[in-house]
Amino acid sequence: MTDHELATKLKELADVPAPPLRLDIDGARREGGRRRRLRTTALVVGCAAVVTAGGLTAVSVFRPQPAPAPPAVQPQPVAPAPTDNPLVAKASFGWLPEEVTGVEYAAGGHGDTALAIGRGELPPMLWLTVSDREPAPPRDLSGEPKKVPQRVGDRDGHWVTADATDPLNHGDSYLRWPTADGRWAQLHTYYLARPDLQQALLRVAEGATFANRGVPLPLRITSLPPSFHLSDAYTSRRPDQDGVPWKLVLQYSANGALVTINVAPPGSTGKDGLGVPRCVQKNGLEACVGIDKEKAAGVTAQELLSRITLLGPDEKAWTPHVLG
Repeated sequence: MTDHELATKLKELADVPAPPLRLDIDGARREGGRRRRLRTTALVVGCAAVVTAGGLTAVSVFRPQPAPAPPAVQPQPVAPAPTDNPLVAKASFGWLPEEVTGVEYAAGGHGDTALAIGRGELPPMLWLTVSDREPAPPRDLSGEPKKVPQRVGDRDGHWVTADATDPLNHGDSYLRWPTADGRWAQLHTYYLARPDLQQALLRVAEGATFANRGVPLPLRITSLPPSFHLSDAYTSRRPDQDGVPWKLVLQYSANGALVTINVAPPGSTGKDGLGVPRCVQKNGLEACVGIDKEKAAGVTAQELLSRITLLGPDEKAWTPHVLG
């Protein structure tokens, strides 16, 4: 095809009317309007959903909430021990079974205990102690110690036993529980036999209290040399062993010397301590003082004995204020 023929054809095409448009303008307008309405409706519904969700969220945020649980009560510090009594009990019994005939107290180097004790060749014994944390497993348990849960009052405690099927550990029982002040109590019992033993021991535990308390004693001591430091203080209520209903023993160390004060009704079968005791009887009681090394102690047995006032056998007349 020559250039002239190509130009003629292009001119002919330009003069031919254009084919009708395939796009329906009116239909497109109608379809566009419909889609616009759909988008608008969707937008409104979407906004409503967001607002509704926001409203729900707002209700959830601003609706009054239950008051938060109060913080757990922090253990209160234990009141300090009195300083005018050498025998301070940290634990005290409430209810006790009828097999118990007396309560002994001990403080010092051999531990701080309250012991509820009965009579007989093998008297029942209930040892009550309290410590800052739960003690280690008892050393005399045969086998791996097991814990059997036991509620004590409003607190979760447990029995410690070598046999999980026997919480009482074959009669040598250990019951432990946390006290209100955050410490741990233990009730160790043996030689006590009764059909309701577990219930009885639980009742003993629930009645126990834990606070520093000066034990009323049958004497007053006007003063002690500053070199005296308490080693042990204890009461005994074992008439079958001691020959008297009770006795009190106070032991002090003083510059390497051992000083022992014994107080009991007359007739005690023996005196605790070292050194030859010097004794006096007054107001229905006997007091004895023994010092193994008087020179080191800085005071003689007779001088110390003269500082002691005996209050008599009536326990209602005894005092928790012993020193000074």
